[in-house]
Amino acid sequence: MLSRYPRLHGCDEEEFRKLSLSGEYGRVLTIGVIVERDGMVTHSGCLGRDRQTTLFHLEERRTLKGFWKLMQGFDPHRDVIVGHNIFAFDMNFIYKRSVINRVQPSVTLSFARYRSQPLFDTMMEWNKWDMRRFVGLDELARILGFESSKNGQVDGARVYDCFCEGRHAEIANYCMADVRLTRAIYYRMVQPEEPEPDETGSAERNLQG
Repeated sequence: MLSRYPRLHGCDEEEFRKLSLSGEYGRVLTIGVIVERDGMVTHSGCLGRDRQTTLFHLEERRTLKGFWKLMQGFDPHRDVIVGHNIFAFDMNFIYKRSVINRVQPSVTLSFARYRSQPLFDTMMEWNKWDMRRFVGLDELARILGFESSKNGQVDGARVYDCFCEGRHAEIANYCMADVRLTRAIYYRMVQPEEPEPDETGSAERNLQG
């Protein structure tokens, strides 16, 4: 997910970039997802891209509506949203941007701490909710023996620059690499003796939104 902010009056370049971590002023460019139902992947790809051109369409409200459409039928007592640092950042950000853009969430999610449902935060679960500790996705991947999702050309700090350079496909690939890695880490954590599942039965594509 990329957050992009309007330049504020009197805001220098460094401050402008820091604002990308704030749900109050930022904008969602894309949301990468893998959706599983009954053990099968039904959707995989990045919201926020135009189907014809595959470029990001910059319609934040449309992207958010697409996300909440995918969430229709989600049961907070049975289903789970998995992500790395989603408790404090990703889902918090999406909720704020939804309110700002007048988009009604299709499900009410609890943000209660010390729980693994409906939000399973791989960072929080790894640290057993020790709020003083932070472990990045890349570091946790190395600890568990997974290949990094970073390819040396695109990472979180360079997404904005890559967007300005028109490197939309690379951003989407980077986003989905992070999603796949997070999914693999989740399965390692919940069923460590089993091999990580692949995306059998799915095809990555531009999702509606």
